[in-house]
Amino acid sequence: MDEAYFEKVKQQLKAKEKRQKAEEEAKLLGTAMQQLLPEIFEDRRAIPNCFLRGALFGMVRKGRRALVKDNPIFTMSQYQVAFSGEHLDQNDLEVWDTLMYLAKERKVENDLQITLYDLCKQLRIKDNNINREAVIKRIERLKFGTVTISTNNQKFFGSLINNGYVNIAGDGKLVIEYNKKLMPLFTDGDYTLISADIRHLLGDNQLARWLYNFYESHREPIPFTIDFIQKLCRSENSLKDFKYKIKIALELVKKAHLSVNQKSKWDFEITDKNYLFVYPKGKSKKQLELFSKF
Repeated sequence: MDEAYFEKVKQQLKAKEKRQKAEEEAKLLGTAMQQLLPEIFEDRRAIPNCFLRGALFGMVRKGRRALVKDNPIFTMSQYQVAFSGEHLDQNDLEVWDTLMYLAKERKVENDLQITLYDLCKQLRIKDNNINREAVIKRIERLKFGTVTISTNNQKFFGSLINNGYVNIAGDGKLVIEYNKKLMPLFTDGDYTLISADIRHLLGDNQLARWLYNFYESHREPIPFTIDFIQKLCRSENSLKDFKYKIKIALELVKKAHLSVNQKSKWDFEITDKNYLFVYPKGKSKKQLELFSKF
C-alpha cells in the first residue's frame, strides 16, 4: 500500500471526526437549556467545581478591576484555567448561578426573559438604581470575559453567557442568551450544590463566600497551608493580614452553618505551622490522628 492510500484514509477519518463533532454540537444547541442542567433548587445551586476550586471567581479589590488577557488562573491541579477580561468575584458567580437556577426553574429553551426587578428579588437585594446598575455590570463581565477550562477529557473556551439585552429606561426587561457549550462542565457529577441561604448569611464578605464554596466542594478536605489558600482565592493581602481575615471569615461560615442547621458541627482550626483544617461534620478521632503531623 502506498502513501497516497494512507493519506486518503487519514483524511477520511478526519472528515468523519469533524462530522461527529458537528452532529454533537448541533444536538447540544438544539436541546432545551433546562434539560442540559442537573437538578437545581431555590436553595441548592449547582456550580461546576472548576468554578469553586480556584481564583476564577476570587478576591477583587474595591475600585477599578484589573483587565487581563490569557491570564493563567491558580486552581487545583485537576483543572487548567485561563481568563481574559475584568477579574470576576463572588458576586459575579452568584449572578451566574442564579441565571442557571432560573433556566431550570422556568424551563427555559434558549433565552431567559426577566425584569431587573425580578432578578434583584432572586438575588435577595433591594431593587434600586444602584443595585440594578451593579447587576448589569456583573452580567456584562460574564459576557465579555472569556475563559479556557481544561479537564481530563474536555476543554471549554468562550464566555460564561452569550449575550444580554436590557431595557434600562423602560420596564427593565432583561434577556439573557445562555452559552450551551458550557453545560458539559456539569457532566460526570463534577459540580457542587451550594446553599443560597448560607451564602446570603455571609453578606458581603467575599472571602467567607469563597471559603464556604471551596470547602463545600470537598467531602473530606485535607489540610492546606494558609499561603496556598491565599493563592487559590487570589488575595493580595500580606500573609499576616490574610491570616487575620481568614479567621474572621471562617467564623462567619461556622455561624452561617449553625443558623441554617442547629445540629451543624462544622468547625475549623489553624495550626502553629499555618495549616488550615476544616471539619465539615465536626472533629473526629480518625481525622485528628491522620492529620497529627501537621
